[in-house]
Amino acid sequence: MKEENYIYIYDTDRHKVIIIDGETGEEIEEKDDRVTSVLNYLREQEADDKLRKFSIWCAHQCNNEFKPLQTKMVELAESVIQGKKTREDLEKLYEETEGQAVATDTVGLRQGSINAPAFLATRECINPDPFEGALQAARFHRLWADLKDREEDEEKDNQKVLKEIEIDAAEDAVQQTEQQQIDYLLDLIGVKP
Repeated sequence: MKEENYIYIYDTDRHKVIIIDGETGEEIEEKDDRVTSVLNYLREQEADDKLRKFSIWCAHQCNNEFKPLQTKMVELAESVIQGKKTREDLEKLYEETEGQAVATDTVGLRQGSINAPAFLATRECINPDPFEGALQAARFHRLWADLKDREEDEEKDNQKVLKEIEIDAAEDAVQQTEQQQIDYLLDLIGVKP
């Protein structure tokens, strides 16, 4: 199976990480998937709080424990959901953390650090646009799951454990993560999976 050669770059104009094909240099267009479809439905319903709750859920899935800045981001997002803080508060912290996002992309994502997508997913909790934040948090959550699965495979290889022939484990991990995202979104909108 072909190993994908993707480069993740933080686009400061669009305030998001974009994916570039390392061989062609072209941006990879994001396709609508099941998660995106449900997120679009929530956007159409103007369910900003549910979109933000989903972003927070993705951040929690990627992090065993939060660093102080991440805690501040999640607490601010929760305060906005409760009506205690405003979009302006989100914009301020989102802009303040842009340098960390660029650094995380430049160093962390390019080196395949599992902490990089975990931080970026957490930052999307405070994205002033709740839809864009949920969309990007889902993407970083899947990237985190992929990196985690690859890291676990490398640990097994390093321990010289015999591996059985199986389907691409990283792809399976991403599919499982996507299913968890769908289940959580359905729970948010009151539909039992």
